[in-house]
Amino acid sequence: MKYLFVLCPSALPVRFKKELKNEEATESGTATLHCELTKAVDSVEWMKDQKVLKPSGKYRMRQEGRFAELIIQDLDLADAGDYTCVCGNQKTTAALTVNELNNEEVSEGGTVTLHCKLSKPAPVEWKKGQKALRPSEKCKISQEGPFAELLIHDLDLTDAGDYTCVCGEQQTTATLTVNGKKKHTAYVPYKTI
Repeated sequence: MKYLFVLCPSALPVRFKKELKNEEATESGTATLHCELTKAVDSVEWMKDQKVLKPSGKYRMRQEGRFAELIIQDLDLADAGDYTCVCGNQKTTAALTVNELNNEEVSEGGTVTLHCKLSKPAPVEWKKGQKALRPSEKCKISQEGPFAELLIHDLDLTDAGDYTCVCGEQQTTATLTVNGKKKHTAYVPYKTI
């Protein structure tokens, strides 16, 4: 007597093909965690530090076929922690680190350089408030790979405000304060978004 065994792919348990990766983002920005399963499922569950997350203004969950994604918006320091994607008895966990913003205070007539480090090379846009900035004699914009830089010369009081580096859906913002008349050059360390 011969037996024929047929392995039915739908009976195989779902596993994570690509697990979550640790992420680093900057306060007020957005972080995206994503993973891939071995096959499409109806739903996954997202958790932060063992607490189940629900869709809200803070958290957006997307799922397309085998791909699951958690988007955490308007980051603050309390958003740092371990995030887990659960599918049945399988799970994957990654740590999110949220870096504090580096606000700057510079004297009128000085120069400031704002730096932004991306997770990978991609085009960015710099803004002051809601207004997009363009290169000029006063304002120099440069980018090399994942490092973007905004240099502002000959600062005056009108240059004070919020400056934002925008890359797709992610952004990071720092506040520039301009004081009195004293020459000073400031260097703002890299920020990761």
